[in-house]
Amino acid sequence: MHRKPFFQTVSLLILVLLMVSCGGAPSPAAGFPSPTAVPSEPTITAPPTPILAPTPETPPATSLPEPTSAPPATSQPEPTPIPSPQPTVAPPPPTATPTPAPPTPVPPTSSFTGILFFLRDGALWIFDAGGERLIVDQVREFTPSANGNVIAVVREVERQFDVWTVRRDGSDLRRITNDRSVEASLSWSPDNAALIFAAADASEFLPQTWPDRALWCSAGQIVVLDIASGQRQALANGCDPALSPDGRRIAYSAPPTLRDPAIAGGAPVAGNAIRLINRRGENTWNFARADGADAPAPNTGMLVYAPAWSPDGASVAYHRYVGMQIEVDVNLSEIGGSFEGKGRPFAEGAGWLLPSRFAPDGRRTAIIEHNYSDARGFGGYDDWSVQVVALDGLRTVDLPQGSVTMLGGSATRLPRAASAAWSPDGTLLAVLLPPGWRPDVPLNEPFDPSGAESPGEVWLWQPGVAPSIRLISNVDFASPLAWLP
Repeated sequence: MHRKPFFQTVSLLILVLLMVSCGGAPSPAAGFPSPTAVPSEPTITAPPTPILAPTPETPPATSLPEPTSAPPATSQPEPTPIPSPQPTVAPPPPTATPTPAPPTPVPPTSSFTGILFFLRDGALWIFDAGGERLIVDQVREFTPSANGNVIAVVREVERQFDVWTVRRDGSDLRRITNDRSVEASLSWSPDNAALIFAAADASEFLPQTWPDRALWCSAGQIVVLDIASGQRQALANGCDPALSPDGRRIAYSAPPTLRDPAIAGGAPVAGNAIRLINRRGENTWNFARADGADAPAPNTGMLVYAPAWSPDGASVAYHRYVGMQIEVDVNLSEIGGSFEGKGRPFAEGAGWLLPSRFAPDGRRTAIIEHNYSDARGFGGYDDWSVQVVALDGLRTVDLPQGSVTMLGGSATRLPRAASAAWSPDGTLLAVLLPPGWRPDVPLNEPFDPSGAESPGEVWLWQPGVAPSIRLISNVDFASPLAWLP
């Protein structure tokens, strides 16, 4: 009766010994996963290998935390995930951005080359890689010599307008003329030995409106002044002198001859010519003529004015003031060979136009328009614009008198720009725009309803693209600009 429990005890003891000698299953407290917890996964003995191409059910490593079964980060470094590359978003072009970000001034030492001349508070300044520097005060007009080392200026001192010269650093200020005439439209000879300008018996500086400009021109003379000797020679009556690139010929606007009883007491305000003359005052001939608003073509128009030479001297551009048509003062810009004339139109404008400014290669030209009789009733910068014309090809322009075929396959206009100067390489223009300018302001609304002629900002402009880089602030309204290497 006692033998059965004994055998049961012995059997149980043998079974335990066999299990120990064969290695039994460890306790769950050893830290391994229970075989029933993850039946489909292999036994994990090391950190998982990073998954480079996860299945759709497995999210990327950057979007979910690591599984709880992974070792803590302090005991084993995490595998480096491969993030999805972020797309590079290029800034949209200014014309496509309704509200552009505030412009950042260009660091002169890295983004601007050359020398830019401008007026601030009636004084001549320069902007270059060294920043901004004052040269001389009380300036109305200026023209640098070819190398920019000496600048000729018209200064207004005690209501007297005279020609002075000054070096780029502001030293060696010299008075060249001292009389009651008003000098304007300065040009240097190629050797910097002489200055050519207009001098008028007038009380005001050269105006940019008709008929005031016509009256000033009637009182003007074309003068050549030798710098070393001070000798002064009057070549002809007129205004707007422009010296050819080789220094041998001068193009200018002859005085008007047609009177208008209703204007300026019946003084001559229309009918004149663009004339070419040599440096000795010889061989004068009419390059282009305006014989009145009702005169037959090609001499139709009130005035021809503002001649400008192409860089190679082969052509002369000028403007033809046609007269008022449908409440607009219509102008045509024309260009002809410097030895044959026969100008052909290449641009149109309103109000009054400043002399054309050729790009260094002569293939494009910029025209500054002052639409002082703007029918919209605007004022200030809204009356100004700059138009750039590429002189190759043809295009058709609709004008009040009908369609006109013009030289130049393309024309680009920048509204509200009151001045412009080409970069030395001809790729950009420096343009003067109103303070706080933005490209998204509608053209049928005034930028400044007050019509203020406030100091503006100089921007860099590549024609065809809205200006996007501001260079200088606090530049005088309608200040001339010059950009030299």
